Amino acid sequence: MKSATWKMARHELEMILREPKFLIPFFIPPILLIVSQLVLLPGEDDPWVFTRMMLNCALLIAPMVAPLAADSFAGERERGSLELLMLLPVKPSSIFYGKLLALIPLPIVCMILAESAYMAATGFWDWTVYIKSVLLGILMSFVFTGIALFISLRVKTARATNQIAHLFIFVLLILGNVFAKAYYTYAVAPFLLTVAVVAAFAAVSAGSFKKFRVK
Repeated sequence: MKSATWKMARHELEMILREPKFLIPFFIPPILLIVSQLVLLPGEDDPWVFTRMMLNCALLIAPMVAPLAADSFAGERERGSLELLMLLPVKPSSIFYGKLLALIPLPIVCMILAESAYMAATGFWDWTVYIKSVLLGILMSFVFTGIALFISLRVKTARATNQIAHLFIFVLLILGNVFAKAYYTYAVAPFLLTVAVVAAFAAVSAGSFKKFRVK
């Protein structure tokens, strides 16, 4: 089962990387933020301004994983290829979790590259803020993967999944900025958020698998 799951994950990741259009949204937010920082706020030296920009960079990149999740499930069903996958001599769990595993590496790599590029471009070398921002972005990627996964197994098209999932962007930006101070100030905050997101993601994944199995 593990071997089949990893093979499915590798295949799905290769398919994603063959479609450059899925990669473009991961690079647009950090580029815009870096340019706006350098053009609109030249000479800015307030650490909190840089911290908020790194926070927003993470929050804007995270939702870009939703189209990948939508295409992996609702998109497959829309194209009629999901039924063909289910005919393979592979357990449904290997197909489901293989697809899920393939969604994880890209947001993590893009998050690290984006936050690193921001620090290098602005000269804001605060590694504590960097680590917390990258962690936040990765956790929020899991949140949007779970949201898109849940929705994609209940709607008919990938487009519908994307439209519904991206409604949560506003909620994410509002909550992120409201609780930003607490997240970056209290040492225990990243740990508590990690535990909460991982637990929620595991629960949503288990529930989504049950829905996937009966499709």
